[in-house]
Amino acid sequence: MIANHVAVGQYVGVASWFNFLVETIDNIEDVARYIPYVGPVFSQAEAWVDNINEVAVQPGMEIAVRATDLVNNALSMSQDIMAYASSATMIESLNDVIKVNDNQASLDAIAAPTLANTLFNDWRGFQGDFNRQDNSGRYNDFYKVILNSRDPFMKNRSHEWPFPFTIDIISFCFLGMSMNYWTKQAGGTDLVNNGRYDPETWTSMDTLSWHKEWFKKSLFSSGCRRSELEIGWGAAHAGEDKDTGQFRSRQYYGRSRMINRDASNRARYNESEFNNAYGGIYDFYSIKKINKSNDAPPVTIVVSKSINDIQSSKSLNIGTINEATTKEVDINIEEHLQVPRNQQSSASKARIYYYRANDLWKNSKFEYGNLYNPYWQNTLSDIDNNQRRDLLLLLASFNLAGA
Repeated sequence: MIANHVAVGQYVGVASWFNFLVETIDNIEDVARYIPYVGPVFSQAEAWVDNINEVAVQPGMEIAVRATDLVNNALSMSQDIMAYASSATMIESLNDVIKVNDNQASLDAIAAPTLANTLFNDWRGFQGDFNRQDNSGRYNDFYKVILNSRDPFMKNRSHEWPFPFTIDIISFCFLGMSMNYWTKQAGGTDLVNNGRYDPETWTSMDTLSWHKEWFKKSLFSSGCRRSELEIGWGAAHAGEDKDTGQFRSRQYYGRSRMINRDASNRARYNESEFNNAYGGIYDFYSIKKINKSNDAPPVTIVVSKSINDIQSSKSLNIGTINEATTKEVDINIEEHLQVPRNQQSSASKARIYYYRANDLWKNSKFEYGNLYNPYWQNTLSDIDNNQRRDLLLLLASFNLAGA
């Protein structure tokens, strides 16, 4: 789901960048058309890029956003189904593992109460369903993981064009002269939270401006100033119907509002809207309580096997039944042994914990258990005295019931 949310942001970023490209070539063509030989080139380029943007890029990005959003919605709805299905198939999976190791052994009914408590209480209490109305911090974690998963193009595509488009030398504007100018391109794609009830918005902007340094002298103040000439701008958004004009933070869009302020104000007039194509962050599963133990609820099982299927001194007729073989030594230790239910049982407990090895990439950071990464592991664990007592009581009750 996280990768799909990021993919939607990428589609919005591509739509914004192509809108910006069309506007930039169109504005340059307005000037270049008067230049012999150069004008026709830009006129053809403008028509070609504008046609690709309208016919292929913008419709294609909207279709991609809708398709990805449908997949995310389906994944969200399937989480509950998968959670209950996993619980239901766990018993079958355990039996399959047991049969692979010993075809005559089976999962004992004694383990049923323990397993039922693990599946329907412990595990349901360990993980749960969350959405944007969550107050536990799990939604904020999910939201930040999406933002941190953006690639460099999405996070910040702002840069300054090199020479000869930019000249930045020692300034002499205080003497009334300056050769300094800068060509700056800015842009980025952000996921904006719109509160507890409205879907999030993927919003993107791209701008290009030429900045000139000059000296301003007036009656009240004098000093170096910079002016901005807007060259290109474009934007796009998906989700809640809010255009770039409603997101004024200077930290958005690769700080475009700080770098190219005037061009950024124009972007909303060249913006693609994929409003209902994206439903925002749908319900997702996560761990309810995070702690440094990084342990999930353990799983305890009891495996039983008929005493008649176990090789022993009795089944091999060794001991008092076949005294000639054993001389005068009686080794039939089961002669007077009473085996409850005529079965032999063994209990096992698995510890489930989260751990990511850092042998190759050393760092001192601690990673809490989560459902975003697959580093869940298991190992055998000791069965404490309380659990031994409970299992023995169950065994005794089964024996009294004649099970």
